[in-house]
Amino acid sequence: MKTSASTIECRPPVDSLDARVVFLTHYIPLYQVRVLQEISRSLQQFRVLLSTPIEPNRDFRLDWSGLDVEVQKAVTIRRRWRHRNAGFDDPLYVHVPYDTLGKLKSLRPDVVISHELGARSLAAARYCRRSGAKLVLATFMSEHTEQGRGWLRQRIRKHLIARADAITYNGPSCRNYLLSLGACEEQLFHLPYAADDRNFSDVAVVRDEPSVRRRLLCIGQLSERKGVLPMIEQLSEFCERTQQSLEVTLVGDGPLRPGVEEIAARHAEAGQDSPEARLQIHVLGNQPASELPSLMSEHGAVIAPTLADEWLLVVNEAMHAGLPVIGSVYAQAVVTMVRDDENGWQYDPLRRSESSVEGDVAASLQSVLSRYLELDDYEVEAMRANAVTTASAYTPSRSARGALRAIRSVLGMSDRVEPGDCVESGDRVELGDA
Repeated sequence: MKTSASTIECRPPVDSLDARVVFLTHYIPLYQVRVLQEISRSLQQFRVLLSTPIEPNRDFRLDWSGLDVEVQKAVTIRRRWRHRNAGFDDPLYVHVPYDTLGKLKSLRPDVVISHELGARSLAAARYCRRSGAKLVLATFMSEHTEQGRGWLRQRIRKHLIARADAITYNGPSCRNYLLSLGACEEQLFHLPYAADDRNFSDVAVVRDEPSVRRRLLCIGQLSERKGVLPMIEQLSEFCERTQQSLEVTLVGDGPLRPGVEEIAARHAEAGQDSPEARLQIHVLGNQPASELPSLMSEHGAVIAPTLADEWLLVVNEAMHAGLPVIGSVYAQAVVTMVRDDENGWQYDPLRRSESSVEGDVAASLQSVLSRYLELDDYEVEAMRANAVTTASAYTPSRSARGALRAIRSVLGMSDRVEPGDCVESGDRVELGDA
């Protein structure tokens, strides 16, 4: 399967890099389209090789517009991701493209960018070693998600890092993890996640705060890893303990959906005096990306209860829409972007109460909800503005610049730091003044 870049007008700029670049990845999620389009515009030749058009547990209409894309021959293996510390068991898909060497030999790229540290990157490293092409590894990880991956995988990753000419990372935790595997500072280039800006509106949403404050929006797969069932249980406990009412709307699908719908029906049918009636649960299933801004305008905050995410793009999307984020500390986006009492709150979904854990740890959901509901309308309005400001730093063009800086570096070209490029400051990523 192949699509041509001629489907839309996406011409390289005058100062585009005279280089042949191939990007190897599993599939193209919608949010990545704009980043790849920005990269393509800055290169004379840019080809994307996919392992599969889409994974079985994804549900969206493919969009490869403006990109030169080809699907490889690959074997897909279904496995289980068991995270002992977080206590979940989730399905995942491992793709093994077996024609990578042949494809690269025919395309003869100057630079190969390979996503993840597995089979496709091993093949890319072999090609680059033999041909003299440069290897850039595109990594999207966090220290939490990579816990317990096993000695063999660790050995393969160290092998690949030692052979990479450059490595991109999605956030501070990923950077720390790469350094622990032997990566050098000069190898690393920041390529942050960016929400799809095609769904943004320039018109600020005016919310009726009293009507939306108690309406929470949760977007993501209905699976163990996303922490949906513990969240519902904790919300129910909060409502019963405080005698307050909340609504939560769930957008997404997955193996837990029948059980979640059963819980929602039980809450809906509960008598007015029943504790269950204080929490109303709405299950919408998958929704088109174009519908999310409208949904976000009808809710007061986004809640993200994940037990493990190497980023979590809904944090970007929510903040762009002016929603404070009540987010799990097990998502890298939350610990990077969310600042307590400024644009949202971080919390530990595995912590049931403030008295259950000693020491300096993240708050429980119970504590965070109390802080959120105690704010007056003016304070929430300020948080919404802060959220938009935070998200505005994460754009497709900025993400593309990270990849292009890595390409320039491996080709021996002078680096070009532009306004909006990032610098590292502690555990946060901030914008530079260059």
